[in-house]
Amino acid sequence: MDGAKGVGTGMKLGYFRAPWCGVCHEKAPVVREIAESLGLPLEEWDIEERSGAEEAERRRIRTVPTLALLDGERVRFRLVGRMITPENVRHLMAKVIG
Repeated sequence: MDGAKGVGTGMKLGYFRAPWCGVCHEKAPVVREIAESLGLPLEEWDIEERSGAEEAERRRIRTVPTLALLDGERVRFRLVGRMITPENVRHLMAKVIG
C-alpha cells in the first residue's frame, strides 16, 4: 500500500480485539503493518477492558477481531476476522478516497 493520499487528517484505524481470541493475536501484526503502510494512526481496544467495551458499543462493534477505518464519529468501513488483509483494506480505501 502506498499511503493514504486524500484521507482526512482525522482518520485512524481502530482494532478491536480480545485476549482469548486466537484470530485477534494472528491478525495483530497484520493490522500494525497495514496502519504503518497507510501512514494512519492505529488505536487498539481490548473489549475485555471497560474502555474497550465502551468504545466497541459506541461504534457498534459486535465481533472480534474488527478493523475499522474511523473518521471522527463515523465508521467508514470495517473488516472482521480473516477478512482483515492488506488486499481488502486497499480495496476499501480506494472506495473511500476515490
